[in-house]
Amino acid sequence: MNNLKLNILSLPRDIQKKIYIWTWKLFWRSYVPITAKIPSWQKRADYVQSQLWMAREKNIHFLHLPFNTLPENKKWIMGCQCSFCIEDTVVPIIEKHCHSLIQYRNPRYFSDNLMPHETSGIWNEKLLHPFIGVTFNGMLGVTSIKYAGKIFDPLCGSYKENIIAFKLRKGIPIHFSTDLDYL
Repeated sequence: MNNLKLNILSLPRDIQKKIYIWTWKLFWRSYVPITAKIPSWQKRADYVQSQLWMAREKNIHFLHLPFNTLPENKKWIMGCQCSFCIEDTVVPIIEKHCHSLIQYRNPRYFSDNLMPHETSGIWNEKLLHPFIGVTFNGMLGVTSIKYAGKIFDPLCGSYKENIIAFKLRKGIPIHFSTDLDYL
């Protein structure tokens, strides 16, 4: 290293400047600033987001996602469509039907009685409130409204499930009619 330094110092000043500029150009070609790099946690965040999307699509309760509860601590949750809840034999089928009937009559039953109060949140309700996340921009009015859709349906998979939600979940076509015979 000292030999290289001495050899460069023995060169004329103009050549030293060109070597200096050339060296920094080569350095900046290969250098990626830390702010431009993908964060180390990005893969995990993408995985969690895909699991949350899948849970909403398949009606799997937040507590039964692979990163939330150990398999030995899982318990049956009404409406959850994960493999554990579907194959559950600990809770009798009659009790499951009773819970569905009570939930059908009282929409607050699931979040008030079956879930611990510490876990109350959007995953224990059927719908998000449509005005969560409304942003107002002065005189211009509303600039954005977050999606108000299904998060978790406790009646999913039961005999009291909404027929349209069932058809959408199973991919069955929905047919509309203009007949007014039912009135």
